[in-house]
Amino acid sequence: MSKINWMEWSEEAFRRAEAEDKPILLAIGATWCHWCHVMDDTTYSDPSVAQIINSEFVPIRVDNDRRPDINERYNMGGWPTTCFLTPKGEIIAGATYIPPSDMVPILQHIIQHFRSNRKAIEEQSKLLEQHSKTTLSPRPDPTALLTEAVVEDVTQAVLNSYDPIYGGFGTHQKFPAFDALELLLHRYYYTGDIALLNVVRHSLEAQRNGGMYDHEEGGFFRYSTTRDWSIPHYEKMLEDHAGHIRIYTEAYRATGDHWFLDVAKHSYSYVEKYLYDPNRSVFFGSQDADEHYYSLPLSERKNVRAPAVDTTIYVDWNSRMVSALVSMWIATGEQAL
Repeated sequence: MSKINWMEWSEEAFRRAEAEDKPILLAIGATWCHWCHVMDDTTYSDPSVAQIINSEFVPIRVDNDRRPDINERYNMGGWPTTCFLTPKGEIIAGATYIPPSDMVPILQHIIQHFRSNRKAIEEQSKLLEQHSKTTLSPRPDPTALLTEAVVEDVTQAVLNSYDPIYGGFGTHQKFPAFDALELLLHRYYYTGDIALLNVVRHSLEAQRNGGMYDHEEGGFFRYSTTRDWSIPHYEKMLEDHAGHIRIYTEAYRATGDHWFLDVAKHSYSYVEKYLYDPNRSVFFGSQDADEHYYSLPLSERKNVRAPAVDTTIYVDWNSRMVSALVSMWIATGEQAL
């Protein structure tokens, strides 16, 4: 682990930054994040890096899953996030993963910039604040009606982003998009338009048959780094499995195709084995990304330590999993669920 004297996100940390007139180094990561561990083991474990951070910055560490509000405000486009702030919490600069060879010169540049350009930093922060105020989406009108036209417009927007070649939505890295798929299923039920069901079917088949699915132990990785679902990002998340189990179950109910139900069951077998605590009847948060482990066949995995599990219990993720299991019970009537 690093030699850096990390502080929690707190008033104390910001008071210290103000009193010592130092910039803040905000590191946002997650237990399941592979490159967060790499940055800990390399960049933050480098003695020269740790020395500069401890002497010239107030270092704050935040867990993405425990403080999604901070992540939403400061994330620099992925994890780990490396964000430099003023003592008032205004952004100076930021990046994601920074290797050891680049970190020292970046730290030195931030220190110099912070000391020499205070007025420019303040003006930049004011401009960013004004920009955020003008670009924020307006608050929804509580008196507005959810009309058929609105629903149709949203449905069409989803279809416009559909990838007819590889399934899913978009043409770069892909996430499962549970809400979009569920919307299309509901619209299929309402309109009887088989084209909507075919989009759902194609997308779910592509996700399951590609690299985003663990074909050895079951369960899904978080997302695909490629358009064709071939190369995953290897962490496994409870909240994602809740979404997968629910949508594959709903696809089974819509089509009668047991293949979808088998995927849901196989995914839950993974969850039950690795993320379920039978003594407390709760589910754990996630399992780390480990590309080497997941590249092994099942026979070889048995001889290797499995990736670590984050045993944090998130109420909202547990609620989603319970809801998914209720959907599966409705579809199957299996009392064991």
